[in-house]
Amino acid sequence: MADAAEAGLAGYSDGQSGGCVWEIETGAAPASARPKAVPRPPKWEAAGKAVYGRGVHRTSKGTVPRAKQVEQNSEKKLAACKAKQLETLQMFRNCEAENSWDKIHRSHYDWWMFPIDDGSKADFNVTSEADISMLRSDAEWLEGYRDAVRLVAKAWGWDTATAEMIEPKAEGMGYKGWDVRLAKICRSLFLFEEEPLLANMQKFAREIQRTEKAGGSFFYGRICLDELLYFELPRRAATGTVDTGGSET
Repeated sequence: MADAAEAGLAGYSDGQSGGCVWEIETGAAPASARPKAVPRPPKWEAAGKAVYGRGVHRTSKGTVPRAKQVEQNSEKKLAACKAKQLETLQMFRNCEAENSWDKIHRSHYDWWMFPIDDGSKADFNVTSEADISMLRSDAEWLEGYRDAVRLVAKAWGWDTATAEMIEPKAEGMGYKGWDVRLAKICRSLFLFEEEPLLANMQKFAREIQRTEKAGGSFFYGRICLDELLYFELPRRAATGTVDTGGSET
């Protein structure tokens, strides 16, 4: 402890993990001073590892779906995602037109607006590279996806066009402590390989960490979400094979 004091560091309990958080007197602790979180790979690349979701789940061997069934399921998923996205996107755009940012904060939409691999609403989860390719190949969906990131970031007071905080902020703008929503957005951007937007939102996250968390971590309850800071793209080799989500039997 004496060495830490001599280095100008102060320690305090984080109140969540029972551990100790260090900060430098001149500002937030740099990332290099904390253990680096290791981002989880896509769930379909980690079969058999019970590290996803809110609990431990055993894998099921089940039957392998036929190609036609996979195609039909993909079409249904695309249609469902587009329908929910359009509905929510219209609400987002109305909020922007009316400057009613609180409604974006209060609403629930993460599952279909920013799909991930381990969300609590399985119907909107992406489960393979084929799902990623299907959604990315739909120009209308992709445009809406990117605009949704822009609008949620704007509600938090962040301009994705300039990658800077909006000043002055309109009434209702600002980060409301939705760490889990920020983590979902970053993970979704990682899965969909949206490199510029991911870097943009990670810059926002680091600014929030510096200005509102005094260098502390991102949490959902007692679950640390710091992997959002360390996602890197590209996440797969350009020549890699694409998982089709099923095969002929």
